[in-house]
Amino acid sequence: MKGLPNTLMNFTAKLFCRRDVQAAAPRYQRTEPLFVATIFKSGTKLLEHVLEKLTGLSPYHLGMGVGSDYESATPITFEKGKFFIWHNVPSNAVKARIRTENAKPVFLIRNIFDLAVSQYFHFADDVDAAIGHSTSTADYFAGMGREEGISLVLCGATSEHFSWHGFGYYLRQTQEILQFSKEYPCHVVVYDRLVLNKRHEIKRLADFLKVEVSSSTLNEMLDSSALGAMREARVASAGSGKHFRKGAPGDHVNVLAPHHYHMISHLMMAHAPKLWDLCKELELGDVIAGLPEADLTKPGRQ
Repeated sequence: MKGLPNTLMNFTAKLFCRRDVQAAAPRYQRTEPLFVATIFKSGTKLLEHVLEKLTGLSPYHLGMGVGSDYESATPITFEKGKFFIWHNVPSNAVKARIRTENAKPVFLIRNIFDLAVSQYFHFADDVDAAIGHSTSTADYFAGMGREEGISLVLCGATSEHFSWHGFGYYLRQTQEILQFSKEYPCHVVVYDRLVLNKRHEIKRLADFLKVEVSSSTLNEMLDSSALGAMREARVASAGSGKHFRKGAPGDHVNVLAPHHYHMISHLMMAHAPKLWDLCKELELGDVIAGLPEADLTKPGRQ
């Protein structure tokens, strides 16, 4: 700062100092660690972005080499100044760890039909190839029609081209999240509601975390979490924004065939028989809302 007047130097020094202090003081000041679990393709990056801006904490990411045992509590790591985020299923082990740590759990779920569509496109378009995490499935899915590809993702497969446990796993994960929310103080974010009424949902999240958020900060969060803004940021940081599709709630009606709804209804009966009642009890009917003509009545009821 050589050559600057002393008053300007002092003002500039204070300005930089003030920014440093703000950056070092997250808004989330509670002693309870923050635990975040999202369902695969439920909008993880959106919630992660919102939480970063809202709390001032950084996400703790597990490396790709950790595997995918989402029911294990072993990978759960709490570090000062960070929140843990992964795709955990609230198994007995995970729930015990949350209770032992007195953690604040935030879960992200999504309309199950839109979730199925998002998972299909993840593999069919190999959306993470550009950032070095290719599934090498684009050519395989290109060799079949969309309806067949979606059915394959729903049912699962084991082959040299595509090994996948199917969609029932994620229906059960949704069920277990909702069940746990009845047993322990949790905050469940529904992606569809977050997209459609972001200001209200962010305020609800802030209330759960007991974080004060100013109007200016909230407005900045609304702008920076818009799909276009997040896609541009992803391109700048990773070289590709392909990971972010339009993500419009209810778009499954333009993608799924009637038999896909019937297949998902069967998977719900087989893997998540309590999900329907839990959604109704917790006033989360939008999570299971599909097409009326799909005849998606309560599983087991004619």
